[in-house]
Amino acid sequence: MVGAAGDATDPALSRDLILDGERRFDLRVTVAWVTGLGVSMWAYYGLEAMEIPRRTLYRMLRANADYPYVKFAMTDDDRPMLMTELPAAAVGRDELGRGLVRLTVVADRLLEETASAVADRGALPDWSGRVSRNAALAARYRTEVESAMPTWEPPAPRRRRRGLIQRLLGATAPAPDYRDEA
Repeated sequence: MVGAAGDATDPALSRDLILDGERRFDLRVTVAWVTGLGVSMWAYYGLEAMEIPRRTLYRMLRANADYPYVKFAMTDDDRPMLMTELPAAAVGRDELGRGLVRLTVVADRLLEETASAVADRGALPDWSGRVSRNAALAARYRTEVESAMPTWEPPAPRRRRRGLIQRLLGATAPAPDYRDEA
């Protein structure tokens, strides 16, 4: 837990968490409880004051139809949010766990397609070798959550694009290195 607002006896309270998925790490999630209404969970999906390309925004909005129980929205300051809600009657330990894992699964699946909203200039941090802080939570609910979602496979690694000179010259291989011939 990162932060909290409200006491357990208050009619409304919130807790801030940092969650890790399998591919997307450091997802900041706010869990807010309002007595009689239920729980709202939202993750600030991107950085503040970032220009989000239209193509990325459309992909996020298309995910609203693709993935059940989660929605992308924009804040008043144009910051993307990934959200899910639970009505008061459905709130329990397991539903709360499923909701949190649902956010991480969608963030994992859309990582490359929404990179320009996640990181400055779309350059994702090097998360190789990172281990999830909440592996037990994911292990308990991930299979069940993914069974309610469309099938998915990670995207194939992108081939490095040829440079301008290589494209103009029609070269398919990298330019030879002549430094060792002298």
